[in-house]
Amino acid sequence: MGFDSEKVALIAQKISFAFEDHYPDETKRKLFLALFDRYLSPVDPTGSMETYDVIIQLGRKEPEELERMLKEMRDNSLISE
Repeated sequence: MGFDSEKVALIAQKISFAFEDHYPDETKRKLFLALFDRYLSPVDPTGSMETYDVIIQLGRKEPEELERMLKEMRDNSLISE
């Protein structure tokens, strides 16, 4: 499976907005951070990029990993379909 550039950008925006919206909820914030650590750290090991940009890189380089991350986010009610 692959994502075109526009789709990846929309996904990155959706995740970024959801993270901001759920940030006050400590449980959901921890879930986001755990998923970011698992899926985004390999793309940005130094942690120097913005989350939005790392998600875009993940979608371009490892679309299967982005799909797994999205599934886990949906399963944990962090994002909607």
